Amino acid sequence: MSHLARSSGILPRRGRSSLSDIFTFHAIAVILTLAASLLPGCPAGAQDGIGVGMGYDVVNILPQRFRDPGDKIRAWFPVKYVCGETQPGDSLAQGTYTTLINVLNLSKFKVRVGWWFSPGPGAGIKGAQAEIPSHGSLFMDCPFIIRNLLLFGVNVGPFLEGFISIEDLNEAAAERTPTRVTAVYSSLHKQVHNLPDLLPRQTEQSYCQRDAQGGLVVTIKNQGEANAAASKTRIALDRGAAYDRATPPLAVGAEASLEPVPLPQGEGTIVFTIKADAAATVREMNESNNTAMGACLILR
Repeated sequence: MSHLARSSGILPRRGRSSLSDIFTFHAIAVILTLAASLLPGCPAGAQDGIGVGMGYDVVNILPQRFRDPGDKIRAWFPVKYVCGETQPGDSLAQGTYTTLINVLNLSKFKVRVGWWFSPGPGAGIKGAQAEIPSHGSLFMDCPFIIRNLLLFGVNVGPFLEGFISIEDLNEAAAERTPTRVTAVYSSLHKQVHNLPDLLPRQTEQSYCQRDAQGGLVVTIKNQGEANAAASKTRIALDRGAAYDRATPPLAVGAEASLEPVPLPQGEGTIVFTIKADAAATVREMNESNNTAMGACLILR
């Protein structure tokens, strides 16, 4: 897992150990939205009118120590993650959410950490382990979380939430636990009108729609309030090729299935990324929902 190691310049604020106040910024978002509508040149109901609220918070995660029956004492850092764009009926306010988890080694020696995913009801999923060099760090962001859940066969939609439990695999005594974990949360709430909004539509589980020849079929939808001009969609296979597919003009509410993309030979799980309007030629209501990750389990 050495590809996870990356230096970090984030200095976490002290004294923040609870998630209870992470999303208090929604009140600020509402205020900013109302204020934007009153600014000169931005009258309510104007063409392309926009109200924007941005939230950002940094939380230090405290270790939880316990011992299973007959097992040794372990030090765990349970971290909440929220990723993607909320849908009607979701528990959080409508917006786009991201999570970045930083794991820091305070020791002058290398340390090992491991982690479990808890994406919802049912048993958790054992992840992997990684070594962190002296005073080094690694991070887990939303693409990392989504890619791993897809590889484990979890059906990932446009919005997901759950927990990652990070274990310090060194001695769990308080003075012998050099690992520190910080979670960075951000949210973007936008109200933009009279523009198109292109996004990949999930027609099958994990976006894995295939034709009779086994090719991957991607569907792009315009869920905006204006017609969308022709654009380009890019489908990139993990550790593989990237394919550009022409996307026709789409009326409001219309969708189009694009030319199939060939999948590699052999068996296994293939993870891919879909990006609508890859060349950014269409001005949209929401630019942050153009990308989605999916996976196909190939059995020959």
